[in-house]
Amino acid sequence: MNRIELSHADFVTIRVYYYPIKKNQLEIWEPSMRYGKIFFFIVVLICIFEIARLWFLAPAQMAAHFNFQGSPDRFETKLDFFASQLQTSLMVIGLGLLMQVIFLIIPSRWINTPNREYWRLPEHRDQMVENMSSFGFALFGTILLVVQAGFELSVYASLQQPVHFAAQIMLTIIGGFFIFSAILLFQFTRSFRLPPES
Repeated sequence: MNRIELSHADFVTIRVYYYPIKKNQLEIWEPSMRYGKIFFFIVVLICIFEIARLWFLAPAQMAAHFNFQGSPDRFETKLDFFASQLQTSLMVIGLGLLMQVIFLIIPSRWINTPNREYWRLPEHRDQMVENMSSFGFALFGTILLVVQAGFELSVYASLQQPVHFAAQIMLTIIGGFFIFSAILLFQFTRSFRLPPES
């Protein structure tokens, strides 16, 4: 019988070339939930820019609330109006960041995801947290966009004579938010499917 002997260098070579192939296969399989963080911080930057831009456009007296017909029923100063908007935006951002902390510290056994027996294993926790983190960032980034849209429509309503809020546009934006959230939730659920080799 012929014996095959492998040197230590052969084992090293096999190990070096095998791992990248497996990694590439996992990268092909892994769904794309990684863009949530980028999206969130881009939205934050856009909101900062827009709030600064609208400050110089807004009149001294602002319509702060509107009825169902889009007519104003409460007015306040520009400073109070922007302070309220800034407070609302910071609250959304704060809740989004708080959710990230919860994702990091919550025990795996409390998390209920599709194929949870697989994803609760210690070696898969990092990917599970990454999926949840990206979903949270994307969701709160979208909520922040809706808040900013309402703010912008209010400012432009106050620039008109007579003052009138574009309620139909806002309803369209809210409808788009629910559609996008449903797509986001579907993608989030999909990110917890089992890899082909498991």
